[in-house]
Amino acid sequence: MFQVGDAVSYGANGVCTIEEKTTVRLTGRPCECFILRPVYDHSMKICVPCQSQVLLDRMHPLPTRQELLDLLREPAPEHEPDREARKELYRRTLQSGDRHALLRMLRDLYAERCHRHAQGKQLSGFEDSALREAQTILHSEFAYAWGITPQEVPDLIARELGRAAEA
Repeated sequence: MFQVGDAVSYGANGVCTIEEKTTVRLTGRPCECFILRPVYDHSMKICVPCQSQVLLDRMHPLPTRQELLDLLREPAPEHEPDREARKELYRRTLQSGDRHALLRMLRDLYAERCHRHAQGKQLSGFEDSALREAQTILHSEFAYAWGITPQEVPDLIARELGRAAEA
């Protein structure tokens, strides 16, 4: 179980610190909750009720630097050609919080964006939104693991993907 002071990944909010475990009133009843603060957005606080397994399941321990590198070095995924199937896959991936699936999705969307830009086209609104949400989650995890800002992560990923291609 998680403890006060732990850093966790929480849904689309990315890396958060557990600030406290306290009792608050929700729907008129006392409820024990974890209070999370996103590491890269100090203006927000998140209350996660301890009795809500659905919300607790969104909290994940952070990966190590090596685990993230291993994920980056996996072969690129196959692109799902069916638009509706791809949309459903992206939706499920974002809900799951599974960083392995998120990174595969992110790599697929990066490749698709490059492919479409070469044709003078853009990603669909849904794909662009899915890309930004996946970036928020993964970039915060990479930034936290390397001690850099989320804005520096794309260059880090590009370097590491370049090293993987050279190997």
